[in-house]
Amino acid sequence: MHNTIFLENVNVDFEQKKILSNISFKVLPNNPVCLIGKGLSGKSTILKSIAGLVKISSGDIKISGISVKKKKIENVYKSVGMVFEKDALFDSLKVWENVMFKSLNKKKKKDLVENSIQFLKMVGLSSKDAELFPAELSGGMKKRVAIARAISHQPNFLLLDEPTAGLDPVKTNMIFDIIRKLSSELKITVLAVSSDVRGAIKHFDEFIVIDDSKVHWKGKRTKLLKNPSKLIKNLLY
Repeated sequence: MHNTIFLENVNVDFEQKKILSNISFKVLPNNPVCLIGKGLSGKSTILKSIAGLVKISSGDIKISGISVKKKKIENVYKSVGMVFEKDALFDSLKVWENVMFKSLNKKKKKDLVENSIQFLKMVGLSSKDAELFPAELSGGMKKRVAIARAISHQPNFLLLDEPTAGLDPVKTNMIFDIIRKLSSELKITVLAVSSDVRGAIKHFDEFIVIDDSKVHWKGKRTKLLKNPSKLIKNLLY
């Protein structure tokens, strides 16, 4: 139960349109999972439903055994770090302020800067980067700052929505490698959404394929590659 995510027959309807249909799967500690599928298949909605940003119509989602329908879930959400597709960095704040945003009014500046540098180093950035503004960062650096911010309050869960969107293959591999290392070193339960199947396939062992609002396939990478469906072939090649 601890540090697990369970989805049980989750449905999301919006204005009589089926956005998610009977989605069921689990995410366990030390076993990062990647959601893949075509655009608008429902991948990001699944992630947002888990994070409480989208209300489910029926079924249930349990995080560490607590249903998202229960009031106690608010305490659980404090242990969830999220990386949004568009990074969602604050342009007017320096990198260190973005990373330590949740603690800005709670600690001294010196401590905040020092803490931010620790998290920046975990994602391959330096103390010099801490003083930059988002506009001075490359696309790959912005992604890494967003990840550093997501882990800054030492969460038990890390949800990532298209963490490599818009990046070239080299930077994509770097981001996926960072995610895998963080999962292992920090013991964080990881669920990522990615449209970059070729990049993800090198770094994740567990996959869930979403198609037309439903679970098309789920299982290990080896099985995914050994006997791919037509849809999976199209995603891979």
